[in-house]
Order: sequence, then C-alpha cells, then structure tokens
Amino acid sequence: MQEILKKIDANLPQLRRYIVTKASKELAELSQPCYYPKTKKMYIELLHILKISDKDVKDFVKRSTKGTKAEKWLIANEPTSRLLVFIMHLFLKNRDTSSYAATMVYYLIVQYARLMHKQIQYCDEDAFRYALDTLTKTHLFSREKTIPNSLYFLSKALQRSFTKDIQKWDEDRVLAFMIESRTRISQSVKSFATSYYNIKKSKIGIKTQQEPTDDKEEYKPEYVVLKRGQQVIDNVTKKITMYKLVDVKALNDAKNVSKIKTSIATQIANELINRRYADKIKILLQLFIKDLTSVQMVCGDEYYKYVKNLMGLKRTSAQLYFKAQVSILLKDIITNLKMNKLYDSYTSQTQFIINTFLAYYVTSILRNNLC
Repeated sequence: MQEILKKIDANLPQLRRYIVTKASKELAELSQPCYYPKTKKMYIELLHILKISDKDVKDFVKRSTKGTKAEKWLIANEPTSRLLVFIMHLFLKNRDTSSYAATMVYYLIVQYARLMHKQIQYCDEDAFRYALDTLTKTHLFSREKTIPNSLYFLSKALQRSFTKDIQKWDEDRVLAFMIESRTRISQSVKSFATSYYNIKKSKIGIKTQQEPTDDKEEYKPEYVVLKRGQQVIDNVTKKITMYKLVDVKALNDAKNVSKIKTSIATQIANELINRRYADKIKILLQLFIKDLTSVQMVCGDEYYKYVKNLMGLKRTSAQLYFKAQVSILLKDIITNLKMNKLYDSYTSQTQFIINTFLAYYVTSILRNNLC
C-alpha cells in the first residue's frame, strides 16, 4: 500500500470531480434500455489523474495478493476494479466520505457493465424493456424499480458492511467486498438475462396452417395462430402508454395512407401515449387480430386492404367491433385534447379520415413488432 501511495501525486479535487461526474452520468444513462458503459477509457483517465502507470497498479495488485489464496483469482487481480477500490480507500483516508460513496456507486456500475457485456452482447431494446417489466417482485431490479436505483441501493448496503475495512485496508475484507459485490450483481444480471432470452426465444410471431396439397381437397381458409397474442398486445400497449413511444415509422405510414393533415396526426400520436388509453388500445388490438385469416393480412400488402375493410364495415350484429372501438378511442382523445367543437365542424369525410388514421397508426405499431 505504501509503495503506491508514495508514487501518487493526485489532484484530489480533480479526481473527485471526475468520479462524481462519471457516476452521475452513468446512473442517468442506465435508465435507458440496453445501456451498459465501456470502461477501458476510464481506467486510462484515472491513471492520468493519479499520475501513475498501469505497471504501478499491477505491481500493487501482485503485492496485495502474494502468498494468499487469492493470488490466482481473477476477481482479485483485475487492475481496474482494484484501482477503484484503492480510490475509495484514498478518499476515506482524506475523510471525503461523499466522494468515497460516489466511487462505490461507480465501482458497481463498472461491475454491472462488464457482466451485461458478457451476458447480453447484442441487445434488443423491446425484449430488454419487457424483461424488466416482467421480473418477479423479489428481483433486485424490480424491487428497487430501476437498474440505477438497484445499484445505488446495493452501494448503500455495501458501505454499511465494508467502509471501515476499506478505510484501514484490511486485505481479506477488501477481497470479501469485491467477491460479495460481484456476486450480488452477477446473480441479478444472470436471472435478468435468463428472462431476457426467454422472451427473445418465445418472441411473438404469426404462423399459418399449411394449405391443402391435394387439389381435390376442398379449400379451407388459413387460420392464423398468434402465439401469446395477449402478451404481444400488452407489450405494444406498454410501449405506447408506459414508455411513451411515438412510432415515427407507423405515424408516417398511417399518415400517408389516410391522407390526414400532419398537424392533426401529430397531435393524436402525442396524446395517445397517455396511460388513460391503455385499456382501449388493448381492446382495439384484440379486435384487430380476432378475424385474421392469413399472415399476409398483417405482414404483407394485404394489411392495408384488411384495415380498410374493417373501417368500411357498414352493419354488424356484434356489440363490440373494430371500427366502433376506433371511434370510441378517438372520441376520448378528441375530448382530452379539447377539440370537440373543431372535430364536429369537420365534414363526415374528414372525420372518417381521422378515424382511419388512428386505425392504421395503432395497428401499424403492432405490425412493426410482429413482422
């Protein structure tokens, strides 16, 4: 310990600013799906601030673990992690507990990032969001509401257990801290990754029955099987109302097909992200998939004709049907936008265009998730 302390000529205020800024920035970024930072540049920058070399750190690590059971343990000999724990000790030695706490948070972020890079190298944002949303209530990421909150909560627990040990640099207890922190994050990351890959594996898709191959056999329509249909509808509904998604691709597609004014289309799409519409969106999508008879009716050009036919329905004995649900949803949106008088002043043709836009927009978001 004394050897590396003698070599350090650190500007502690600069070190403090760097650590606090990095920890705050990364905590904010971790609110985004599929975000986990890279750490190689950080290690080099810390060496520069401390005015030491990579060799100095590695020599320090070797001296710390020499002759112990941890001498060949990867977790005990990894330079970046060791350097961050050493910086915690440095701040505590200088009675800077707030910077120590920030370093602890950043240390956990680095461990999380490395584990996530290992578990989920190529990340699907939709699957990531859905996995977070469906975790058990006892899972750390679910119990603490978000990943940043989880790491912050864990840092507080670890501070209570190991602050004194890091301050006086009890090597065995420092090693215990590194093992416990890594293990607790690893458990959460691995169980989250399992949930993520299960969702990816069972990703909602549309399958059709094979058409009859015997020419003499009477033709029967294809029956679409939508695996876990309710699950994909729930997912789309959450994307719109919980994650506040305005699907630009779906918006432009629906706008071009319906010929609606851009200003009206934008207002409707921006209003639709409110959670108050969740139940109505679910019903609308359930009615949309109810009568599908071909995969092309969603993923091919037949989609446009299918929606047009649903919106062109004149009479039906059903009490609840797609066209009516579009009108119910639109009326709610118009009311909350306080556009009732303006909407009533439009011709029936313009009102139908607006209804058609809403039908295409919501179903296009579903389409973009399925096809």
